[in-house]
Amino acid sequence: MKRFLACAAAAALLLTGCGSQDPLAASGNQGGTLVVGSADFAESELLMHIYAEALKTTGADVQTKPRIGAREFYVNAVRNGELSVVPDYTGNLLAYLDPQATATESQQVYDQLAKTVPGEMELLAQSPAEDSDVLTVTAATADSGLRSMADLGPRCGELVLGAPAEWKSRWEAKIAEDYGCKFKEIRPVEAGTITVNALTDGQIQVANLFTTSSQIAEKNLVKLDDPKNMFPAQNVVPLVHKGKLTPEQGAALDKVSQALTTEKLTDLNRRLEVDKANPADLAKEFIATAGL
Repeated sequence: MKRFLACAAAAALLLTGCGSQDPLAASGNQGGTLVVGSADFAESELLMHIYAEALKTTGADVQTKPRIGAREFYVNAVRNGELSVVPDYTGNLLAYLDPQATATESQQVYDQLAKTVPGEMELLAQSPAEDSDVLTVTAATADSGLRSMADLGPRCGELVLGAPAEWKSRWEAKIAEDYGCKFKEIRPVEAGTITVNALTDGQIQVANLFTTSSQIAEKNLVKLDDPKNMFPAQNVVPLVHKGKLTPEQGAALDKVSQALTTEKLTDLNRRLEVDKANPADLAKEFIATAGL
């Protein structure tokens, strides 16, 4: 869900074309340079650095363009060739390209996405690593018999959900249809620490977080199972401008995808959030241990 958040500041920046401040001012066509971009959040920036380090192992000249903004901007930049590659997430990218798509399981989502991507772009192999929406509760609430979204139905009327503002319009009808759940209240809460604090303080009883959030383990929260796959798979995948990468460079990014698991990405996020590690340093460390 956070992948759909618009970035007004980035939009204004891109539309005004203000010289050296434009995050896409450099073209990936100059001198064979590969330009790797990211969306406007920390995990995407980390993945950008990982991709860049992997491409450097092939001898490529690589530039990075972090924090470009919302999906509409970076997808168009890949399509136009201003970006060579950007990390994305299969479920949300599919929903962006085809709002009528119904696939939810990992391989189905990837297969449908591969058919939907415009001809100027291509997907490389998806990673087993996922960063998808997940409903979470405290350990005490889980111990009361709430372990799955299927358990929510009879109890939703007494529970307050904390979630990003767009959750209500996107998922309220779907969770009622799939699980018979109608929350007592859906309270708009900023994603991340604020949501976690509201949950642990008892202001809300259910929180929408993301599967790679380090705070789930840090705060001993319990992820609710989603047996009907209401939330679609969100595997990390490189989105590439067609023809930008050599076979060797594509193979290097495929190796990154193979080495990246949800557990590994969660640990990297923990080091970003808790240890305040530098994402470029984490990327170099990851590549050194990934067999590239």
